[in-house]
Amino acid sequence: MLKFLQIKASDLSSIIKASSPYIVLCDSNSIEEHDINGLVTQLLFDNELDMLKKRKKLLAKKEYITSRFLIKSLISQHFNVDYHTLTLCFNHTLKKLQAKANNKLLPINISLAHSKGMVFFVIDEESVSLGIDIEYQDSNRDIITLSKNFFHINEFNAITSGEQSDFYQLWTLKESLAKATKQSIFELLAQNTMQIIKDFNYQVVQHDGFQLALIHSGKFNASTCYFLNLNRTLQDYDK
Repeated sequence: MLKFLQIKASDLSSIIKASSPYIVLCDSNSIEEHDINGLVTQLLFDNELDMLKKRKKLLAKKEYITSRFLIKSLISQHFNVDYHTLTLCFNHTLKKLQAKANNKLLPINISLAHSKGMVFFVIDEESVSLGIDIEYQDSNRDIITLSKNFFHINEFNAITSGEQSDFYQLWTLKESLAKATKQSIFELLAQNTMQIIKDFNYQVVQHDGFQLALIHSGKFNASTCYFLNLNRTLQDYDK
């Protein structure tokens, strides 16, 4: 049985007061193009600057700046460490995003996804396996052909007799499962996802045309995804 996340407007200080995992959603589209250089100088460091240069599209730059700023801000408050000592880097061997303070690895697990400027992430204890995904629900997408070519036959049958949202709910669960189990999405597409994730805790939600999903291996009681106002959060950082 699917469980549903609740979306709640919040700020960083309120999220910190809640128990982990920290589940956060934010719209990076509010960043103005003329502000990007200043934000980069203020918020990103070392290897993050190198990674930003690889992102050629404006939207990708906005998503990258937003994700790094918010994740590091939450970690800074959670561990009571200086924001400017934190760096985020992707470990290609372990297939996960890692956080370091003064070059020392922190005992946390991070999963991150983005779609059309919406940034979605979760931070939790190191011992758990977790994965998240967010997808814009494109009404023009040929979900029947995609399902027929790539999904399990039971999933295809359910989608053809269901709603468009069923496809995106299943797709985001597959992407989340791939991240949680460190598998390629191509290994999981044709498998019966709902059978596999019975061993996990998982939650889904739709928000403003987007489908979100989260899969978690541990004891999981969280039901709230915190929606942050990026401009307000940046203003608080400047204080």
